[in-house]
Amino acid sequence: MSPPTNEIFQFSIISALMSGLASESSSIPISTLLAHGSLGMGTFASMDGEMVILDSIAYQFHADGSIDLCPPTQLVPFALITPFQPSLQTSIALPNKASLSKSLDRLFPEAKNAFVIFKAEGVFRRVKIRAIHKQRFEGEKLDVLAREQAVRTLENVRGTVVGFRSPAWSVGVSVVGVHAHFVDEGRKVGGHVLEIEAEDGTEITFEGSVSGSFRLELPQSKEFGEKELDLDVLGIEKAEG
Repeated sequence: MSPPTNEIFQFSIISALMSGLASESSSIPISTLLAHGSLGMGTFASMDGEMVILDSIAYQFHADGSIDLCPPTQLVPFALITPFQPSLQTSIALPNKASLSKSLDRLFPEAKNAFVIFKAEGVFRRVKIRAIHKQRFEGEKLDVLAREQAVRTLENVRGTVVGFRSPAWSVGVSVVGVHAHFVDEGRKVGGHVLEIEAEDGTEITFEGSVSGSFRLELPQSKEFGEKELDLDVLGIEKAEG
C-alpha cells in the first residue's frame, strides 16, 4: 500500500536536539531522508548550519554564510520531509511572520490538530534569517548555540520559504507552530526564518496542504536510548522561534 499523500517523515525529535543530541551515531544519511520526499528542512550532524530541501535537492547553509550542496553521505540528526503535493494554490499578503500563521488558520480552518505543509515564493522586502554554529563539543545544547547564532537580514530578495506548522500536541516531538526556512532564488543564501515581510500590496505565491500522516523514526544509538531529554517548551520557542 502506498503512503498517504503528503505524509511527513521526521527523523528524531526536537527535544533530542535541544538536549544536544546531534552526533553522527544518532544521525541518518541524507540519501535515506530524501527517499521520503522532495520538500523539507532540518539540520546536520553537530548542528552545523541549516537545511533546506527543495525539489529533492538538499542545501546546507553554514553560519559563516557559505552554502554547500549535500552529498548523499551527509549525516542528519533531525529533519522533516514530505513528497509535497499541494492541495491549495493561492496568493497571500505577508506583512510579517505572524501574518503567515494567520493565513494558515484562514486557509486551513479545520487543521488545528494536524500538520500543515507550505511553500511561499516571491519578492520579500525583508527576511531575517539565522544559521547555527557547529557544536564546539558533543552534547552542546541548541539553546546555547542559539545565543551565538549568525543572523543576516536580506532586503528585496526573491526566494522561497519552506515550512511546516506542527500542532500543540506534538510539543517535544516537533517545533509547535510555524517553523520555516528560506532560500533565495539563486540558491546562494538561506537559513532559519526569524522575521519575514513582503512589500505592502505585494502578494506572495502560496502552496499548502494538510498532512494526514506523520511518520516518526527515532535514532537507534546508545546515547539516544540513555539521554535525559530536555522538554523545555520555552527554550524550544526561543531557539526555533
